[in-house]
Amino acid sequence: MSSSADNLREYLSLWPRTLTDLDRFLLALRLGEYNNPSLATLADLDNSTIGAGDGRVQNLPSRIKTINRSTLATKSLELIRSIIGTTKWNTGAELMTILEGLGKEFHTAYSKDPCLSNIVRRVMNEIRKEVESAYSARQQSANSNAPLSVNTACLDPSADSALSPPNVSRVPSMTSAMFNQGADDIKELLYGAAERFRSDSVVSGDSADSRGGDEGAGKGNGKKKRDPKSPQRGQKSESIALSSRAKKLPPFYHVPNGKHFTNNIMESIQEVLGEIDESNKAINDQASLHIHSNATILTYSSSKTILSFLISAYHKSKRRFKVVVAEGAPHYGGHVMAAKLSQEGIPVTVIHDAAVSAMMPRVDCVLLPAHAVLANGGVVAPSGSHLCALAAKANKVSTIVVSGLDFKLCPMYPHEGQDTFQDLISPAVLLPKNISTTIDFENDSLVDLLSPVHDYISPDLVTLFVTNIGGFEPSYVYRLLVELYHPDDPVVFS
Repeated sequence: MSSSADNLREYLSLWPRTLTDLDRFLLALRLGEYNNPSLATLADLDNSTIGAGDGRVQNLPSRIKTINRSTLATKSLELIRSIIGTTKWNTGAELMTILEGLGKEFHTAYSKDPCLSNIVRRVMNEIRKEVESAYSARQQSANSNAPLSVNTACLDPSADSALSPPNVSRVPSMTSAMFNQGADDIKELLYGAAERFRSDSVVSGDSADSRGGDEGAGKGNGKKKRDPKSPQRGQKSESIALSSRAKKLPPFYHVPNGKHFTNNIMESIQEVLGEIDESNKAINDQASLHIHSNATILTYSSSKTILSFLISAYHKSKRRFKVVVAEGAPHYGGHVMAAKLSQEGIPVTVIHDAAVSAMMPRVDCVLLPAHAVLANGGVVAPSGSHLCALAAKANKVSTIVVSGLDFKLCPMYPHEGQDTFQDLISPAVLLPKNISTTIDFENDSLVDLLSPVHDYISPDLVTLFVTNIGGFEPSYVYRLLVELYHPDDPVVFS
């Protein structure tokens, strides 16, 4: 484990209950308690729930209703809020280092899901906004109290400018300095931010050094007074050791902030929690704009976001349409999706994955879920979605990605292609249940069985994104990255 994460654990040992909460969260993450429910199989459906006389599914077992990624994001935000409110820190730089250590803990526990890293980056961006806002307020206060300088030469009656008003000047503010930048700086401001999100500019976590040691080297043998509020636990210090990345922060990040700083951070975290809670509602409100009556819609496998999107269009917007669901082998999440749509009274046709291209000429639009949205506008989706997107483009059918971006937008480029955020699960589902005597895959060393979870869909295959912040094309993703994340924060916590 990296030194930053080790320093975090040493720091959190001053608050044993907080460290225990972190360990419980990481253990639950490793044990798969927050797994994506879209991988539910047909075997999870009891036969008694399918054989109803009216053709509808009566009761779906509770086993399918597992914790989804929205709950994972909420749990991680609540943990971050608890750590920020419980621990003792003085500056924004110290708080940024705590969050970087949390990001590395999350990445070590499960690196294939960008959800946790995106949540940490969002909180870090909110902290940057609060620190810079406090600094701007101090600068404005200092400028307003700065003494006026009057050019006394203009007061000389013999001067040519005697009739002109006195030259009153004030110390230039940050805003005036910003607008006095050259054309090159303006170009960097407009276009350089998105470029700095590229993966080759990943900031690596260097070994952590104590900030106090550097300060002590410059001040000789001077001693600091201990904060009376700090807990006395041996030789451990209340301030976490700042990494080399934190030292690259501007000097005002190391200045203690006012008493309202923590409250502002908590309010920002609560706003992010509110966005996650209202994400599905914001997406469902747009259903009537993209789904029309008598349309035929194709979707792949199972997705709670698309399920609620279709149900909202059918019941709330009174749209009457048909749905074609690809079964999503070998997990057959499409069977679960079809059963839930049928339960809502929506006509459904289930097809096998190989028939997607044959059915595409009869389809009006394709709805696909997203596991992650990358910086170039590409999508990491369930395995098999790429086939649907290719068939849709060949038949001039719109491909709409329906997903919330509150924790799925990732500032990473698909440098690994199909392997970006890829994960391989047990290939046991690929083996036939009744293996004949002539086929024995288990004992054949020349046969490899692979079961990838995700596909990468390039942005040229996506027509539109329907998200909690509205609908837009893939080319607009770079603008959202600048709003949600800071380019100086790590792209990968490793």
